[in-house]
Amino acid sequence: MSARSVFISGGGPAGLAAALLFDQLGWEEIVLAERRAGPTDFEKNKSFNYLIDKRSQRLLERLGLLERLPDVGVATREFVATTLGTDGQAVTKSVPIIDANRPTCYWTTRRALLTMLFEAIEERASPRIKLLYRHRVARLQRGGEGRVRVEVSAADEGDTITFGPDLILACDGLNSAVRAGLADQPEITPGAFDMIATPSLSTGLNYKVLNLPARFETRNAEAAVNDPTMSYIIPSRHKDPRKACALFAFPVSDPSHPRSVNLIREKDHELWQLAQSEELYGFLDDAFPQLAIRDLVSLDEAEDFVALKPGAFPAPQYCKRLHAALGPANARTDVLLIGDAAHAFPPDLGLGVNAALQDVDMLARHLEREPDLAAAAIGYAREREPEARDLAWLVTNVFPEQYNHRPWRLKRWIAGFLLRQGLNRIAPALFKRPGFFLTQDPNLSFGEMRSAIEQTDRNIAILGIAVLAALLAAAVFLLR
Repeated sequence: MSARSVFISGGGPAGLAAALLFDQLGWEEIVLAERRAGPTDFEKNKSFNYLIDKRSQRLLERLGLLERLPDVGVATREFVATTLGTDGQAVTKSVPIIDANRPTCYWTTRRALLTMLFEAIEERASPRIKLLYRHRVARLQRGGEGRVRVEVSAADEGDTITFGPDLILACDGLNSAVRAGLADQPEITPGAFDMIATPSLSTGLNYKVLNLPARFETRNAEAAVNDPTMSYIIPSRHKDPRKACALFAFPVSDPSHPRSVNLIREKDHELWQLAQSEELYGFLDDAFPQLAIRDLVSLDEAEDFVALKPGAFPAPQYCKRLHAALGPANARTDVLLIGDAAHAFPPDLGLGVNAALQDVDMLARHLEREPDLAAAAIGYAREREPEARDLAWLVTNVFPEQYNHRPWRLKRWIAGFLLRQGLNRIAPALFKRPGFFLTQDPNLSFGEMRSAIEQTDRNIAILGIAVLAALLAAAVFLLR
């Protein structure tokens, strides 16, 4: 392959993994720009927990990093959680909506995953990789020969650097600077790289992250949070939707690190109105009688929490085009969208980081198959564009009810799940597994999942019409 320079915008999991990939492929210049100060420096509201499934693991295996995953994650196949009730009692159950046959996954944190990838880059000490932290893409400009150049500015000094790569990877998230820059290019039809959004039931939900110790006592000493490999659910005592909430604490591999617990509620929830640390303490003390809140939440943590603006879940969305070819044929630059720059959505199905790393893995396959960069880029886009569309559809439709912000909708979803599970056991050829099970199968494409769900929904509708017709016929017969 003649092309040997790549510019990567964004230093999240996909960006760092891409840097390792192109070094492995032998590309001569690999430049990554990331606006944050380092791999573990990010907003507190991005202290995400990831469930790394087989989609991500395939890329990590390709990069020679899979054996490191157990050191930064907690292995799981099913989902077992301990609920600490307001009465102080602990109940541990396996959640039945998880497919017991799925391959082993690993709970980890964004911080741990980024650190693992960054350390792998440092260990390689490759002169080909250049990481520019505290830098961001300012714009895409044209050189004298028409070649696209990426202008990167330093966050502090304001100095700029320009690069003229053969390939640009947009790994810079939903608000991608690279994708936005495409709109100014003469080859690009207006609106061609706009995101296409379909709001779901979880769109617009607000969230904040609260850090608690990895281990802590409850008011009932027999119901302590004492197992770092266990998930914990701590419900509040309230039923009013504007007060009700729960703390979800996922497993951590390092018990010396805090557990990041997510609070996810609608915009009118009382949590988002709290402006002072004492107000937060008062709310949490009242909501969670099973916890000694002031022993668990430091004053600094409480002040950080109330000062932080809540995040909001985006609508599931995707970009119809993932590839652009810019510049003249003799000075062509290919641009590819990866991860959230290509498809963004709420964390309903846990597919965000996995789909992003799968994008990188699929790009690697095309680069290995095709000696020509242009052909590889076109092949990647042809494969991933329909997948991005179907992925957004899945997140919109499969399980946005899970946050229990509309309790009757969650109950209806559970009933539908059980119905589909039962029908699948009776007639698997007509009724596929429930959609939430399908999304846990890393061997299915997102298009195959969508097709199976739509087929099942059609057959359920036909079955419902047939049953209704039979009941009407029976009623007419009995009334004669």
